[in-house]
Amino acid sequence: MTMPAAVDLNAPARFGVTVREQVPLAAYTTMKVGGPAEYFAAVATVDQLIRLVRWARSIELPYYLLGGGSNVLISDAGLRGLVIYNRCRQVRIDEAPCCVYPQDDRPFVFAESGVSMAGLARRTVTAALTGLEWAVSLPGTVGGAVVNNAGAYGGEVKDNLFDAMVMDSNGDIEEVPAERLIYAYRTSVLKRQIPVRGGFGPVVLSANFRLAPGDAAEIAATAERNLQHRRRSQPVEPSLGSTFVNPPGDYAGRLIEAAGLKGAAVGGIQVSRQHANFFINPGGAGSASAADVVALIEHVQRTVEDRFGVRLSPEVQLVGEWPAGQRLA
Repeated sequence: MTMPAAVDLNAPARFGVTVREQVPLAAYTTMKVGGPAEYFAAVATVDQLIRLVRWARSIELPYYLLGGGSNVLISDAGLRGLVIYNRCRQVRIDEAPCCVYPQDDRPFVFAESGVSMAGLARRTVTAALTGLEWAVSLPGTVGGAVVNNAGAYGGEVKDNLFDAMVMDSNGDIEEVPAERLIYAYRTSVLKRQIPVRGGFGPVVLSANFRLAPGDAAEIAATAERNLQHRRRSQPVEPSLGSTFVNPPGDYAGRLIEAAGLKGAAVGGIQVSRQHANFFINPGGAGSASAADVVALIEHVQRTVEDRFGVRLSPEVQLVGEWPAGQRLA
């Protein structure tokens, strides 16, 4: 990938954005591992996000959007190009306009892409709107959830997403209906278009959900059950979230546990004894490496495949500069 010969780091200051160099990224991920960003900038408004992406495009500087930092594994070598830390966090609940599905009066819930999915879900629960109770403890942001079709407890983004505002690979901004995102289990057409080493892929700016009014007490009770289940069943230590997607008709965690791999470790990373589909970093930042995570993923894949003939597919994405040929499949 060709990089610009020189980058004028002062240019984005015109629209209120500061660009820094060689910023460690471990603190911005849920696993607390990963090397530095060559360039790093935080944005707080969608206007800043659009202008920063357009600036990066204008000088052919590859960029990568970082939200909650879950389900991504940043290499120890870090990322070349510009890492954009998305802190666009406006939320609004609107009544449905009469011209949209006349027989459907479900309110629109607008959320910018840097909004925490858990925070958005809690806000809709408070507003007695049903449809996002599954997300009350979900790590990550709206942007990442839209790209990955995030889900839990039987719910998924695709169930209630109406459309997303997207800057496409050509720099054009469009409201994309949910059906055009071609959702499947933990993936979308957007996910397949976004480079994992920095590039010029699409950017999710915001999303509109449609949620139904319901009984406030029932909605709150469902959300609380989901929250308590997560606290009982999932580790509190730094982790990637779910490491593997569930194979058809089975659960990755069950297979890993049945293979006797709970507690297995490589370097500072280990398979959680609480939930085998979670790999944890008990020591936090500085105690483990991304290479440790990859080595443990590969060890678990080999062991499970040898025992049960099932090849587990990682849910996590490798991001950044990795050794030639390094891929997880």
